[in-house]
Amino acid sequence: MSDSILSTIGAALATAARRLHANLNWAAGIAAVALMAAQAQPARAQDITIGEGIAIGWGQFFVADERKLWEQEGLNPKIIQFASGRLVLEAVAGGHVTVGTAAETPVMFAAVNNLPIRVIGTLNRYEPFELAAVKDIKTIQDIKGRKIGYSQGTNAHYYLHKLLDRAGLKLSDVTPVSLNPGDFVASLTNGAIDAFIWTEPHLSQALAQGGGKVHRIATPGLYSTFSSIITHQKVVDETPELLVKALRALIAADRVARDNPDEAVGYAATRVKLDPQIAKQVWPTLNLAIDLDREALTRELESQAKWAIANNLVRPDARLPDFNAVLVSKPLETARGQLKAAQK
Repeated sequence: MSDSILSTIGAALATAARRLHANLNWAAGIAAVALMAAQAQPARAQDITIGEGIAIGWGQFFVADERKLWEQEGLNPKIIQFASGRLVLEAVAGGHVTVGTAAETPVMFAAVNNLPIRVIGTLNRYEPFELAAVKDIKTIQDIKGRKIGYSQGTNAHYYLHKLLDRAGLKLSDVTPVSLNPGDFVASLTNGAIDAFIWTEPHLSQALAQGGGKVHRIATPGLYSTFSSIITHQKVVDETPELLVKALRALIAADRVARDNPDEAVGYAATRVKLDPQIAKQVWPTLNLAIDLDREALTRELESQAKWAIANNLVRPDARLPDFNAVLVSKPLETARGQLKAAQK
């Protein structure tokens, strides 16, 4: 083969090689741009439905709402407000709420009835209840023969039992009237009931609307609630990372609530429609802390379950459940571990 032919072939091969190299560089560049674009796209926020009761004790949830702390953890929250924790729990049981607020008494009733409700943390321990009553009820002993409002299946139900016991009375000594908490104040001021058991803001509202005929009766040391963070076992099994993110947000909210109490009080007072000055007085009594004291909470749940069974408040074949299975520690442990690691 002549030198000219070889030269021509060589030139053609060189040109093809240059074109191939250019094409490869172009493809690599496109791939790199696509990768950078994908990395620049924020991860899609996870949807979460949050159920919140109307009580100052749920303060960390309100702070997380207002400070957008859910969003900072990569969550897309839908907030639903409920009149009581029992109603939140029913929504969790029905799959309509992912994470919510409830006292330990509705959790106890759920466990006794084999509903897979789980507690993944608590917000505080405090004494939430007082008796709002007409003024001729001067002491707790004076409720004998009177109509007493409460909310069945809530910790106010349990408080009524404790109050009667402290007064030396039985349930048959009063006329218990189960109401939606939103109806307490109107029922008291219009004479449908003589007293009710609940927390703020309803206690202050009763005094404000009672025309001087209503007062409050406190019984210190009678009962302290576990303000609980609840979810469904299905969520624990299928999306545990969602619970970890929610708890991280609540831990951040707890820090805000303690470091900036005036800010947190403002959020809570607005949410529950409570006079900010009253909210400020109540705030230090809440003993805020994200925690899960398994031993103390299990003991309280067992005590309340025995009361419910003994008083025929559950089905006849009900047995004491294993409350250790109701309390799930892993999400809170993981959230705390992640936050600790991030601080190093």
